[in-house]
Formats: sequence, structure tokens, C-alpha cells
Amino acid sequence: MRGRPAVPWIAAPLLAVAGAVLVTGATAPQDRSPRTNYALHCQGCHLPDGSGKPGAVPDMRGELGRLAAVPGGREFIVQVPGTASAKLDDVQVTALLNWLVPAMGPPVPGGFRPYTVEEVGRLRRQRLKQVEPLRSELRRAIAAQPS
Repeated sequence: MRGRPAVPWIAAPLLAVAGAVLVTGATAPQDRSPRTNYALHCQGCHLPDGSGKPGAVPDMRGELGRLAAVPGGREFIVQVPGTASAKLDDVQVTALLNWLVPAMGPPVPGGFRPYTVEEVGRLRRQRLKQVEPLRSELRRAIAAQPS
């Protein structure tokens, strides 16, 4: 076979799938569970248990419920770069957050109001430019709340 390199038999199906993804712009399957999407898209930085990396990535354990309960915190959860830029669509991010906030706790005072797809879509498009000043402000608001 002159002029064409031989492609091993296993590579042909893989190339076909890769080509289909490139042509169609396919993304992550819609049927992945929120836990699986967390493992694939979040735990690389936040670690499997949500503990993060001190000084680099915030610990979510025991914090997301508090954050969701203060003014601006609910929005912040969606607008932080990791959420806003996740390679997931709005439906997947909504399911992920609706699982993650209660899973990381603590319970939101008055109960957690699940995110809607519309809300997540709107907030993801309003990305934060200055994360740390807002995070500090929200931490002060959390600290000021009665225990």
C-alpha cells in the first residue's frame, strides 16, 4: 500500500468516534449522574471529598449550604470559574449543583431551593471577573449570620 499508512484495526473505530465528536461538537453524555460529572469535571481540583487544596482551591465541605444561604452566595456558586466554564451543558450543571450543595452541606437554613436550568444558564453567562473580593465578602456575610 503505497502512499497511505496502514491504520491498525483498533484505531479505525476510535478515529471514527473522534471524527464524529469533532464534526458534531458532541459533549459529555446527558445520562451521566451528577456524582459522575463531579468526578470527571470537579474532583481534579476539589478532590473526591470536596476538601480542595489549601491556599489554592476552597474546601466545599460544610460550606456550600452556608454560601447558598447568604445574599449573593447562590449566584456565586454558579458564577465561579470552575462552574461557569465547566464542559457541561446547563442541564448537567443544574443537576450537579442540585446534588452537590446538599451533599457538601450543611443544610441550607429554610431548605435548599433547587437551581433551575434557566437560572444556571443565565448566571453562567455572567462570569465573575474578581472572584476573591466577592468570596471574602461572602465569607464575612456567613460569619455574621447567627449560628
